[in-house]
Amino acid sequence: MREFLDKDFILETETASVLFHRYAENMSVFDFHNHLSAREICEDIQLGNLAAAWLDGDHYKWRAMRAAGIPESLVTGKGDDYGRYISYVRTLQGCIGNPLYHWTHLELQRYFGISEPLTPENAESVWNRCNALLAKKEYSVRNLLRMQNVKALCTTDDPCDSLEFHRRLADEGFEIKVLPSFRPDGAVCIEKPSFCEYIKRLETVSGVMIADSGALCDALEKRLEYFIECGCLVSDHSLENDFFSDCTRAEADRIFAQRMSGGALSSEDVSRYKAYIMTALGRLYKKHDIVMQLHIGALRDNCTFLKETAGINVGADSIADFNFATQISALLDSIDRNGGVPKTVLYNLNPKDNEMLAAMCGNYNYSSGAESGEFSLKPARVQFGPAWWFNDHKDGIEEQLRVCARTSVLGGFIGMLTDSRSYLSYPRHEYFRRILCNFIGRLVENGEYPCNMEVLGNMVQDISFNNASDYFGLR
Repeated sequence: MREFLDKDFILETETASVLFHRYAENMSVFDFHNHLSAREICEDIQLGNLAAAWLDGDHYKWRAMRAAGIPESLVTGKGDDYGRYISYVRTLQGCIGNPLYHWTHLELQRYFGISEPLTPENAESVWNRCNALLAKKEYSVRNLLRMQNVKALCTTDDPCDSLEFHRRLADEGFEIKVLPSFRPDGAVCIEKPSFCEYIKRLETVSGVMIADSGALCDALEKRLEYFIECGCLVSDHSLENDFFSDCTRAEADRIFAQRMSGGALSSEDVSRYKAYIMTALGRLYKKHDIVMQLHIGALRDNCTFLKETAGINVGADSIADFNFATQISALLDSIDRNGGVPKTVLYNLNPKDNEMLAAMCGNYNYSSGAESGEFSLKPARVQFGPAWWFNDHKDGIEEQLRVCARTSVLGGFIGMLTDSRSYLSYPRHEYFRRILCNFIGRLVENGEYPCNMEVLGNMVQDISFNNASDYFGLR
């Protein structure tokens, strides 16, 4: 029987062990999608105690605690911090098979040097030891990032944001790049109650009078250019309902005017408008060499009670179940016909869409560049993105790797992200790399791929960091 979370955790073969420890373990981290706060990093805050470090903003843990019957006052409420912590410890005891169990113990090992399993019996001791360390300046959020060898991270930011703290970090010369991501959902989601108010805000910050869809695109381009000045490499979109029906400029203008005047829109109007704006944005991303991320399939704010009492992003989101193959095909083709598909990462939340979306990526990976006598493997232009949200567990990551490998070129895959609001989440990159090395090691030891450790090691290092650095243009 193996010891819990030993040095070869998840690594089932000798090949996997060598690949991880010799090649992957010490690679830098580029976290190209997360929800960390540039302000908190700029101010280099201390997290306070283990309850704050683990539970503030972490909807993964909140969902598990609710499933264990923990009162909401100890989940998202204002309950005593030690009470919140001990409630999570008790929840964790039943989380066999849940990635939270692995992530929590990896965090205890990597940040705090605590290797014993966390139980109600040792919970107070762990609390005291961790809190003593968190009180030290060496455990500020910047130093937590340094501990995990983070080289760059991309936050998630609205086009109206000032990016003040990103600029301050860059001006200061902070060695970890904290880069903004362009997330224009406020301008795309015309069905939202806040849309008209958002357009007025965008007018103010862009200096563009937004009277029609063309002016809206001009305003968004001005803000995109500002984001690029601040280091932006990537955009991000959440596509949650129907998002494509063919739309002309005149139709987009009519729909926009109708919404701004307080008129009601049909679902067809909404999907037409989104198709037009997303096509225009895709053209801008291609023009400015910005990666376009499309996260598809979240069903948000399912529980009215939790939304009204705790707010959004509190763990009341789920997996949508709609078929969008024809729409994503039409959107990518529309963008391609209007300037070319930019580098694009496609993420699905419903695992039923794995094969469909992975196959879709291959339709737009042609190259129109000149022939060259030299060849070097490059990441594909359209990527089947990392296992996302409800899929970023061991089974989900393995399945994403299997699908990526059999439908594309795994050696060109861009690797892992956290999509997290937690500064302690970076051992998830190690978790992914262990799963990756185990996946490759199993194929090699089964005689399905040659055992050339130099080739395999380079592949693992590329997927761990190099491909993403090259793909996003990290400098």
